[in-house]
Amino acid sequence: MHRSVFSPEFTYMLEDTVHTHRKQGYVLVTMACAGFALMGAVGLAIDMGRLYTVKTETQAYTDAAALAAAMQMDGTAAGITAAKAAVTNTNNTWGFNTKTMSTPTVEFATSSSGAYSSNPGSPAGYVYARVTVSVSAPLAFMPMVMKGTKKYAQTVATRSVAGQVSITSFPVGLGPYTAISQGNPNGPYFGLTVGLQYDLQWPQFNGTRAGCNNGNPEKCFNSPPCAGDSKQALQAVTQYWGSNNNGYWGFSSNSDIKASVLDGKQTQPISVGDNIFPILSNGNKAAEATILDIRVAEDAYNTDNSGTNYNSSTTHNGRRLMVVPVLNPTSTTVTSVLGFGVFLLLSNGTDSNYYAHTTNGNDPFCAIYLGPYVMNSDNPGGATSGSGAYRVKLTE
Repeated sequence: MHRSVFSPEFTYMLEDTVHTHRKQGYVLVTMACAGFALMGAVGLAIDMGRLYTVKTETQAYTDAAALAAAMQMDGTAAGITAAKAAVTNTNNTWGFNTKTMSTPTVEFATSSSGAYSSNPGSPAGYVYARVTVSVSAPLAFMPMVMKGTKKYAQTVATRSVAGQVSITSFPVGLGPYTAISQGNPNGPYFGLTVGLQYDLQWPQFNGTRAGCNNGNPEKCFNSPPCAGDSKQALQAVTQYWGSNNNGYWGFSSNSDIKASVLDGKQTQPISVGDNIFPILSNGNKAAEATILDIRVAEDAYNTDNSGTNYNSSTTHNGRRLMVVPVLNPTSTTVTSVLGFGVFLLLSNGTDSNYYAHTTNGNDPFCAIYLGPYVMNSDNPGGATSGSGAYRVKLTE
């Protein structure tokens, strides 16, 4: 029989050592494979994180650019040009402000769903802007980790759509006055003409004045109405409002009138289609003239009474603009709300005391019509439809 020259204890120790070395080798191989997989996972996470960051940066740009474009659109070719310029002027850097995006695609439509055109032949009604941009984001690890992938960059395409979305109700913010539609209440701009002066509050009615009749409604007021109001408007006011109403609605106390003019306080929400007749009144002219002047004085732009100059000014803050319901009186009990228009309050220069100095209890409050109201817009009177009002917002 062959005998081991080693003792049983030594033989056991030798076998244990060999087994341990085998285990250590297995662990090393396993750790190497796991480390490679871990590095690959970390690399993928880094590349995915980079792509996510690039997507966030480009999305921020297209959102801002689309909003800037929608704020400029007013249904004219000049508005389209201004919208494109607004996109160009929007900061378009990415890669933590180290790179510049390529020229974006800017398109326009009459609805959020399109069809979109980069150069509308007839820009009327175009109130949506779509901005699309693509950038090439570098990849560091994906080509090495993913078999067969030879791309060292990934195209990231991003787009946003913004437009002028209809508002049909105002819970707060309206001025306590109104305007009257002329002849074409369902047409663009309610039948009003941008740039003309209209009555926000009418002069005192006097049905006993010489010559006052339906054929000569202008003779039924103690002072001449504002120049822009048509004969149809005068006829509606004299027939359906008479001496009871002159365009004012809401509060009656001086403190509430002040809160309404200066802070947008309302008695109740006003919506398109409402019959506003039950809350019309003849107002309180003596107090309101001074309050209107206070509001005008709160605006830094009091140089002139041009709506175009006001909108293009970089110093105005919007306080000279007043949003009021545009109405259509149809009977002695019904006066319907057609929508909401924005008007430029008048100024006589830096003194800003036009209404107190040029009006009395018999005179109208006139203001310049700028268009259907567009909230959040650089051109708040820029809508091209006569229904309701609008606010600029992202839709995609």
